[in-house]
Amino acid sequence: MNWNAYIIVFLTASTKFLASAFVGINGFGLTTLETFIIICFGGITGTTVFYFLGNKLISISQKKRLKKYKKLLSEGKPTPKIMTKTNKLIVKTKHIFGIWGLAFLTASFISIPIGSIICAKFYRHKKTTVFIIFLFVIINSILLSLLASSFPSLGK
Repeated sequence: MNWNAYIIVFLTASTKFLASAFVGINGFGLTTLETFIIICFGGITGTTVFYFLGNKLISISQKKRLKKYKKLLSEGKPTPKIMTKTNKLIVKTKHIFGIWGLAFLTASFISIPIGSIICAKFYRHKKTTVFIIFLFVIINSILLSLLASSFPSLGK
């Protein structure tokens, strides 16, 4: 039992999920089952922390932005630009893929912190959002563990 390897793979899974299986299997020599369990728990923990932390940060940010907006209006100053290129890309992704596509992208290509915060931003009112992300974390854990064990030279 290599606790250092378990902790590193767990932390990697909770932040950059895509690389975690390769780090566990090919970097530390963990078994496929060990890696699957660790990256499942790491991904679910990371999703939970960043989803609910993102929810809290979004509500604080909205209150602060509204206060600043009201102050600018009362002073007669111009208000800041709201839709930036990044915001447009995020909204376009939301409209194209929806919650299921965004949850898949969170658990595979986008990092867990960024994807969880984006999901919290757009889908925090749906009670099933975090569970949909959990589902894709588990599915991708299986796929990534099998993929990493199939290519032992990657990640060394």
